Amino acid sequence: MGTGDGETEHRSLDSLIPGDRESASSPYKRVRQWVLLRGKRMWVALALLSGVLLVLLGTSLVRPWNLQDLLQNTSTVQTLFSALLSGSILLVSIVVSINSIVLSEEITDIETQRERIDASVRYRGQIEEFIESDVSPARPAEFLRSILKVVDRQAEGIAAIAEQGDNDEFADEAKIFSEEVSKEAEKAGETLSGSNFGSFKVLLAGLDYDYSWQLHVARRFKRKYGHCLSDDQQAAIDDLVETLKVFATGREYFKSLYYKREFSRLSARLLYVSLPTIVYISYVMLALHSPEFVPTEEIWLVSEKFSMAPLTMFVAFSYTIALAPYVVLTSYVIRAMTVTLQTLASGPFVLRQSDELDEFDWEDDDIEVSDKSVPTPSDGMPSDDPSDERPAGDD
Repeated sequence: MGTGDGETEHRSLDSLIPGDRESASSPYKRVRQWVLLRGKRMWVALALLSGVLLVLLGTSLVRPWNLQDLLQNTSTVQTLFSALLSGSILLVSIVVSINSIVLSEEITDIETQRERIDASVRYRGQIEEFIESDVSPARPAEFLRSILKVVDRQAEGIAAIAEQGDNDEFADEAKIFSEEVSKEAEKAGETLSGSNFGSFKVLLAGLDYDYSWQLHVARRFKRKYGHCLSDDQQAAIDDLVETLKVFATGREYFKSLYYKREFSRLSARLLYVSLPTIVYISYVMLALHSPEFVPTEEIWLVSEKFSMAPLTMFVAFSYTIALAPYVVLTSYVIRAMTVTLQTLASGPFVLRQSDELDEFDWEDDDIEVSDKSVPTPSDGMPSDDPSDERPAGDD
């Protein structure tokens, strides 16, 4: 380990604090966040379907096609809707099967259920040691807010204790650390304010709160200033590390509950959307070849140059409706993928590219391996001596 003479030990704490964590300000970022995370999934699906319809109508205006010839001379349209009909039925079957597998994990014996409950009670008890209330909040949003308040108070405590010490560098870094923690805790607390578990705000607060760098910096304090820290200072840092572990555990647990709930909602809404879609597609396939089904006279939309036949509008609309099950599935999957990508970091490992943590306080010259960490045959490791091997007949 470095002893302070290397360049890494003199780096400012600012280089370890992630940047660019402010809320999206540009219209593109706001729309992107709404589509990926914040928007209700059915509204996102409706927006995507509207975009598909507008693209189809726009391309039919720029490069029109003759649907009458397609219907009379080819079976392209019939084949297209037939494929979408088969796909919708298969899609629903697959998703419902996956959801059944997820729900099957909840069907367990009473001993397993008791172990789950005991683990939940023990977990809640970890945070009850740091709050004045005898029992921690039962609602996930209030529980996470309690943890964030504890983290904020402990970071302030580290800064206060550091000011009483003799190390000015540690006091300055602890003050910066406390200010950044308070800023992030307040931001996450505002997201959690008034939210219920049914909403996405609970998980969104966990995504926005980057505990990984705080856990890393807290552990870095002990490594860098451990030789000059008092027992109270080391205890304060240890308490903060443990609280951040509690928050990390809670975020991962609530994320697993979110996945189960999302899969259940996805299966239910796919059934609601797919049944009318299948009936409508079947009707379209039966009625397309009817000679008086849709008028063929073109309608002027903007001018004589931009006109469109009602049959073209009907086929574009029907194609959009046929895509509804796939778009609903897409709206749920893209948010689940985004949640997974945003929560890849576990513990003190910081994996977000936007966190700007390219330089840590470790270099190759700072890493030294102790002789005690090298296992030997006397420690119970397998020996390379062939004489120690058992005869083949004893197997």
